[in-house]
Amino acid sequence: MTLTVAIIIGLLISFIAIYSILNPYLYKTKIKKEHQDLIDNIQERIAKANGATIEHYSLDNLSQEKKPEVDFYKDAEFVNKECTNLDDFIINDQLNSYDLRKLADLNGIQLQIRQGWHPLLIEMLQELDQQGWDRSVSCIKEKYASLRFYTQCKYEDPIQIILEEYEYKSEKVCETCGKKGEIRYNSSWDYVACQEHYVENRGEVTIQENGFIHNDKFYEWNNIKKALFDKDLDYSDKHRFLKIELKKPYIEHSGWPTGTIYIANYVTGFGSFLNHIPKGFPGLDYNYIKNFENPEFCEICGYKAVYFDRCECCESESWSAYHKQWKTQDGKDENEEKRWYLKHKQINWEVIEGDKYVPVCGNYTKNPDHKILYTELELQDYLNKEDLYPED
Repeated sequence: MTLTVAIIIGLLISFIAIYSILNPYLYKTKIKKEHQDLIDNIQERIAKANGATIEHYSLDNLSQEKKPEVDFYKDAEFVNKECTNLDDFIINDQLNSYDLRKLADLNGIQLQIRQGWHPLLIEMLQELDQQGWDRSVSCIKEKYASLRFYTQCKYEDPIQIILEEYEYKSEKVCETCGKKGEIRYNSSWDYVACQEHYVENRGEVTIQENGFIHNDKFYEWNNIKKALFDKDLDYSDKHRFLKIELKKPYIEHSGWPTGTIYIANYVTGFGSFLNHIPKGFPGLDYNYIKNFENPEFCEICGYKAVYFDRCECCESESWSAYHKQWKTQDGKDENEEKRWYLKHKQINWEVIEGDKYVPVCGNYTKNPDHKILYTELELQDYLNKEDLYPED
C-alpha cells in the first residue's frame, strides 16, 4: 500500500513538473503584474536622468494605449465627427486635433505624435489630398526626431516627395508647442524642442544647505552611501553620469523604494553640484572634480559656466575648443574668425531667447562686462536667413 501511494505521489509530482515546463507563464502573471509598477518607475527615472520627458521613452505605453472610449468625441467639435469610414473622411482647412485622432482610429492605428506637430500634420494632409491620397495610413509617429507617416506610394511620386518634405520640416518644430525648435541630442532619445521646453526637459540640480535638489526632489548629503562616476564617457571623454547610492531609500509615487539616483552631466547646475560634494566618498574621482573648481565666463551667453571648454549654460564650445578643432586657414585673420564665431553664436542665443530661460536658481553668475558683438541690423538680417552659425 505504501509503495502504491509513493508511486501515485511521484506521478503527481512529475505531472506538475512537466506541466509547469510546458506552461512557463502559468505562475508569472501575478509576478509580472506585481512588478509592472517597478518597470514603469525605472522607465520614468531613466527618462528624467536623460533629460527628456517620459513620453519619449514609453513607446510601449503608446503602442499599447487603450482605444478611445465611446464618448471620447462626444463633446468635441470637429469636421469628421460623424464620419464612419475613410471614403467619407473630409480634408479641408477646418481640421483640428480631433480629426487627426479620428483619421488614426479609422485606420486602426494610434496617433503617436505630440500636440506641437498637429498643425504640421494637418498642413501635410491638405497637400496629400491635392495629390489624390486615398486616406489610408499604417503609422503616424515620431522616429529619430522627425515625423513619420507611412502610406502606400510609388518611388519619387508627388506623395513621397510631400512626405519627405514634412519629415524635414518637423525637425525644426517643437513637438510640445509647435514653435521653432531644433533636434536635441543630449539624451539617449533624440527629440525636437524649442528652448523653453528643452530647458524644462533638461533637468536641474541645485545646492541646498544640507543637501541638494534634483528634479524637484530633495536629498540630504548625510544620506549618501556611495558616489561614483559612470564609466560610460561622452564624445568629449567626460563622464555622462554621477551614480549616487542612498543609505535610506526614498519612496516613489508608485510605492517602490528607490536607493539609487543618476545625475546627468548636462543638467543645469552640474558643475556647481560637483563642487559641493562632501569629501570622503571611497572610489569617487576627486581629481576629475577639480576640473569644475574654477569655471570661466562664457563669451557667448555671458554666464560663469564654462567647464572643459564648453559652457554648461548655453552649451556652446568656447572659442579655444572650436579653434582647436577647426584651425584657421592660411591667409585668414584669427581674431576676425574668432569674432565671427562668437558673434553668430551670440545671435543664435538671442534668437532662441536663451536668457529668458536660464534657470533663476542661482547656478550661474552673469558677467557685468559681457560684450555683445552683433548689431541690431545684423540680428534682423539673421532672422531673414538660414542659420549661419557654425555647428558644434
